Amino acid sequence: MNKKMAKTGLFAAIFVLTLAFAGCQNENSKIGKKRATDSNINSEPIYTQNNTEKPTELDMPKDGVITLEVENFAKPADTLPEEKSSFLAVIAKEDTNISVQYTYNTYGKEGALFCCDLKENNETETKLQPLFATYLSQFSEENYKDTWLTTGMFLKKGENIFYLNGKDQTFPYRMTLKITFFESEKIENVILYPTEV
Repeated sequence: MNKKMAKTGLFAAIFVLTLAFAGCQNENSKIGKKRATDSNINSEPIYTQNNTEKPTELDMPKDGVITLEVENFAKPADTLPEEKSSFLAVIAKEDTNISVQYTYNTYGKEGALFCCDLKENNETETKLQPLFATYLSQFSEENYKDTWLTTGMFLKKGENIFYLNGKDQTFPYRMTLKITFFESEKIENVILYPTEV
């Protein structure tokens, strides 16, 4: 009787270990798929300056991820900050969070800020309310698409403007962005190269 119970216990232990191993293997395969998806960050952007010259409304994919490449040549150093080129406008119906993965080339220039402001209009003037700004280290061609940074952003209801700023100067730059809209239903429009602020 004891031998029969010991044999049954041994088979039960082997069965449980087999299930546990299969479960772990299945979990690891899911992680592997997710990592493979994350590595697709180097895939070609959907929208590039080469095929977009005027304000263009972008389609929102089902997965809520838009990949784009932007490029800008520097304006004269005395260009006022409010006249600097914006490269993206996101019009939100409600406040929402997004994630931005980006790589860039500032052609070796230092002092650029990657910014997002809320554009506010009243009867007499247009104001920009700062929402996000981060300093960009001096990068050049060898870093482009090799070094990626990730940040979360909070967008407010209204028109959220993305641009590069250098306080009293403008920068030539090239940038690829992969923007994830977690709640795409809260986004009304995404416009590449909107009209000047």
